[in-house]
Amino acid sequence: MAELPNCQTLLLEQVEGVLYVTLNRPDSRNAMSLAMVGELRATLEAVRQDAGVRALVLRGADGHFCAGGDIKDMAGARARGGDAYRELNRAFGALLEEAQAAPQVLVAVLEGAVLGGGFGLACVSDVAIAASGAKFGLPETTLGILPAQIAPFVVRRIGLTQARRLALTAARFDGAEALRLGLVHYCEH
Repeated sequence: MAELPNCQTLLLEQVEGVLYVTLNRPDSRNAMSLAMVGELRATLEAVRQDAGVRALVLRGADGHFCAGGDIKDMAGARARGGDAYRELNRAFGALLEEAQAAPQVLVAVLEGAVLGGGFGLACVSDVAIAASGAKFGLPETTLGILPAQIAPFVVRRIGLTQARRLALTAARFDGAEALRLGLVHYCEH
């Protein structure tokens, strides 16, 4: 059994061959801070070679999966200059690549906010289960930001036509529409 990292923004619980990973920043609807991205990457690295962990179940605390990137972290990175902002984006992009390449089955349990970076995490999962009331969307364009790190994964998951529409309009939709688009595999009513 791999030694799991000590985390401040994640709750980790291993039950037999399943590692339950809970995004645990409920005050921000589990928005991904740079610390959370680092902890997720460290967790993936810790279990990458562990044959005893066959599945990862990723969910959010207190009724929300993930509201996307932490706006405070983004603003701080922008204030520090281009390199800091690029590093923040690159760390998140690396997380998506590593999650998609994980040898374990990655199951995403999606409820509440599934926005921006949370939407990206849903797109790299092997199995995505959504609550019908989950709220999906790519709100980056309303903030003047391109969803550049997420876009390739969204396109692979639902196709260019729908990905382009969602990115350009910042449309919000529920679990049933996510199922129709092929973003999720199951929608619980």
